[in-house]
Amino acid sequence: MRAAAVTEPGRLRALGAVLVALLLAFGALTAWQAAERADSTHSVIHGSQPLSANAALIYRSLADANTTAAAGFLAGGEETPEVRERYEKRIGDAARQITKAAAAGERSPEARQRLAELNRRLSVYTGLVETARANNRQELPVGGAYLRHADRLMHEELLPAASALYAAESEQFRRDQRDAHAFPWAALALGVAAVLALLAAQRRHYLRTNRVFNRGLLAATTVAVLLLLWTAGGHLLARHHLDRAERDAARSLQTLNAALVSALQARGDEAMAMVTRGSRDNYEKTYQRQMRRLAGADPQAAEGGLLARAVEQAEDGKGRRLAGAARRDAATWHEQHATVRRLEGSGKYAEAVAMVIGPRDSTGETFDRIDAGLRQAINHEQRQFTAAAERAHRALAPLAAGAAALSLLGAAGAVLGIGRRLAEYR
Repeated sequence: MRAAAVTEPGRLRALGAVLVALLLAFGALTAWQAAERADSTHSVIHGSQPLSANAALIYRSLADANTTAAAGFLAGGEETPEVRERYEKRIGDAARQITKAAAAGERSPEARQRLAELNRRLSVYTGLVETARANNRQELPVGGAYLRHADRLMHEELLPAASALYAAESEQFRRDQRDAHAFPWAALALGVAAVLALLAAQRRHYLRTNRVFNRGLLAATTVAVLLLLWTAGGHLLARHHLDRAERDAARSLQTLNAALVSALQARGDEAMAMVTRGSRDNYEKTYQRQMRRLAGADPQAAEGGLLARAVEQAEDGKGRRLAGAARRDAATWHEQHATVRRLEGSGKYAEAVAMVIGPRDSTGETFDRIDAGLRQAINHEQRQFTAAAERAHRALAPLAAGAAALSLLGAAGAVLGIGRRLAEYR
């Protein structure tokens, strides 16, 4: 065997074995790494990102339900069916999303704990709200105490639990993004080694035979270069689409969700300030804090705040228009709220209440426009994110099967090329 290894046929067989091993290893490693990236991208599209979005929806639904409960209570016995339906819809949305999230595969211990807490405390909250409403219809002042208790439960337990759930789901989403974004350096390094080995084998062939081309080795080299370019190009294209999804749509979604939550909490604080007139200053402070977060220190200047950031981060004209309209409505709301304060300060409480919950030219009407516009913007950016992530997945999906097929073709070419040389010694 040792003697055979020093003969030219023996050396050719050893060279052929090395080339075949390199090509097959290159294909196998590329297929494995491409499949992992494609699976991570699939998880981003159909797993962690929707779960993160559902967690944000749970938070928004709870905040909206609390806001609507306060506005309905303020109307007393004149609560409209629309307000009642909105409250019930938001509570139903939150309950369905909690159930859906709990049933969605493996979750972190943090997420499971928060879901259990939300499921347990939501029924307590709805019971308090219904008791508050029942007492309010009978014009019993204890109804306000029940509503304040429900509001504290929402802000001290339910919303923090929903926020922690959102943070846990967002962290999983970021991990999946990092996995999908990873570059296949090991596969590329092995591919370069395979190409260099094939080039060295062809140079050896030329020096020993004075023939420029060995068709089998040339075919194997072409296949290896093609797979190398496909691997690099496919991953670069996927990274481009993932970068776009993260840089534009994902960040915009986070900002828009935060803006909608601030708007909902500001609206709830505004209504609760009217309900609890004796302790309105606390609610007024939190309203002002949420409004600054939403629209900046001076909403009329249209500078600063989450809405200004949403305009900057919007990926296209439609997103900018929706966020810009919400920013202008926030400035209008700020002006209307100042009018509410003046009316209440001058003893015109009924007029102030009408300015808060009335059907026309009220803070409620302006808030509804902000709410609708931000929800449209969130849905728009969600579609933009999904489209970009799906383009990334399409760039990677065929690579695993293609790598396996091309590596087999390359190995066959190397075997034929070396076999042709060996035939010359028979």
